[in-house]
Amino acid sequence: MKAWSFASLTILAASVLTCLLAAAPDASAAGSYLTERGEAARAVDSIIAATGRSPRLLAVRLTDRNVTVELQGEHAPANVDEWRIGIVRRFFFDFETTVGPRASDTPGLVSDTTGGFFGRDEIALERVPEVVAHAIAYARLEDEAHVQSIEIARQVSILPEPAYGEIGWSIYVTSGRESATVRADAAGNIIGGDLSNTNRARRMDLLTNSDWPKREAMAALAAIFGEDRRLREFTVRPRALSVSADHPSIAGRKEDYTWTISGVTRSPLLSPLVHGASTAELFSLKDVDLNGLERIRRIARREWGNDEARLQAMTLRRERAVRGTELRWVVHFDDGAVDGKGDGNGTVEVTPDGTVRQVDLPDSRQPRRDRLAPQAIADTLRRVAAEFPQAARFAELGFDANETRILAEDPNRPGAMAEFVADDTHVARSAMRMPWDEDFRPERLFTMEAIETFTGSGRLAEFRARAYRRLGVDDHAMPIARYTFAIGQAMGPDGTYMVPSPDGRLTMEIRVESPDGKSAGRVTYASSGEEIDVVMP
Repeated sequence: MKAWSFASLTILAASVLTCLLAAAPDASAAGSYLTERGEAARAVDSIIAATGRSPRLLAVRLTDRNVTVELQGEHAPANVDEWRIGIVRRFFFDFETTVGPRASDTPGLVSDTTGGFFGRDEIALERVPEVVAHAIAYARLEDEAHVQSIEIARQVSILPEPAYGEIGWSIYVTSGRESATVRADAAGNIIGGDLSNTNRARRMDLLTNSDWPKREAMAALAAIFGEDRRLREFTVRPRALSVSADHPSIAGRKEDYTWTISGVTRSPLLSPLVHGASTAELFSLKDVDLNGLERIRRIARREWGNDEARLQAMTLRRERAVRGTELRWVVHFDDGAVDGKGDGNGTVEVTPDGTVRQVDLPDSRQPRRDRLAPQAIADTLRRVAAEFPQAARFAELGFDANETRILAEDPNRPGAMAEFVADDTHVARSAMRMPWDEDFRPERLFTMEAIETFTGSGRLAEFRARAYRRLGVDDHAMPIARYTFAIGQAMGPDGTYMVPSPDGRLTMEIRVESPDGKSAGRVTYASSGEEIDVVMP
């Protein structure tokens, strides 16, 4: 067999290489469609040129070595063709190949694809390397990150029915241990992203850790609905901020927004306002101070009294108070299961300046005391006096085992009536129980000092003992059910009392009831101390 010389082998190899290069569609190839400037735009434009027309696009998908374009078919408006251009290696050389068209059946959520098409000039493909760098910076992954893929298409909304929206970029960033999907608009500007699979998101706790992007969160919310939007609630949860706001154009409805580290989303559903909701309860983002959360949390936990309790949420809302309304942080705690039951929930209400307004402990931790004991009555009267102006005038104070009902001249509207309730920790406005209580009748008003006739210097205990002797029962058989202080007892719609005051001054009714509620009795005393009405059990 004839031996091949070195020169012959060289000539043969050159001939083979020449044939291969001649057979290849393009003897040169891009290094990367994602990182080399102009390569993504060139690849897409070359596909459009290969069609011999100017079709509109449905989607563009980019990876480091491949570009896939779905575009409008030639013969029917709703048809979609797929073209691909990519880098392949043959005999140690990289070549760029183009394949297409291939019929693509990709209707997705929207069956009519015609609304999903867009023009080549509507997307900034020349910015791909820049967008890649910005997406990596936005994701802030801990290990070295790279962009695995980019998809450009019109976004699809689900409700009220699936429909195409604005053009958007979805940039998938990964480091192996973490990943993120960063979103950009048609021009390639970063507008948000899903960062839930990042270590930063996994560690972030908005309730217990102060190191989270508060300023960025507020700026993102303000960009969506503005700083002056009328809010109902602003809630801080471990992983998200939730905002409830009145709908700007639909009366009686509110809409909900959520901020996470991935950005702001709006709930597609509208919620009805609760009955009795008023504009006096509204506030704006300007009223929200996230920098004060740590101090509010510390005060609330101190009042809660259990360092092991789990902090569930902190909700800022405007609550009705004696003198109008005020903003309060309602801090939700959970003690966990008590005696095998999950009844450890409760709240502490704190104003932004740190004043504790209300502590609602779970039943298992409620103080066991008689709210109708003389000392408890005295404590409640002091709390009421502190909440109302010094010259406040009252029409009725009714004490029962659960709360105190207060009918008084409205501190904010002299000459009008308002109703309030008080318990062991707070005083708040409430709805009027009887329509005739709204009538302003100066003759039935009295001051807090007038009550001392019955409660000062231990006198309430004396009246209590007298009532039991008069009714012929004891506090075991028939405990005290209610104390009522008013100018007269049981006022009717016309303003007259069933038991009028003999001297036009304050009266007090003591009512007792059997534990089963089937038997009751009462004694009413005038300011002179005499009995003016007795109903035996």
